[in-house]
Amino acid sequence: MSVFSHLLTGDSAAFYANVADDVVWTVMGENHPLAGRYISKDQFLRESYDRVGKVLDAPMKLAVRSVILEGDWAVVELVGQGGRLKSGREYNNTYSWTTRWNDGLKIVEVRAYLDTAMLKEALANNE
Repeated sequence: MSVFSHLLTGDSAAFYANVADDVVWTVMGENHPLAGRYISKDQFLRESYDRVGKVLDAPMKLAVRSVILEGDWAVVELVGQGGRLKSGREYNNTYSWTTRWNDGLKIVEVRAYLDTAMLKEALANNE
């Protein structure tokens, strides 16, 4: 799953080049501002990824902790490193992304699980 290594180097463009334009990306949860279903890469980047980026002074990089593969699916556990909010506090969330791949070439579906309380506080105190 070398595609995820781009997230550790901070090369998010190289990572998202491996995500289909018509990806269905669901940020799980109900009690935080980014929860919901995004029906394209553009919508996810604009309404979720960019929103988090705007509250960070130092971007968070993601390291892969573990990967489980089964057919067209991969479950990837990611750990944030080096993130810092505009308030000065660290922001190093943890994630589990359940991803489905189109013939192993592009990610076509993601269900993202994360520390939603951390996200909610970060947005509330830094937007």
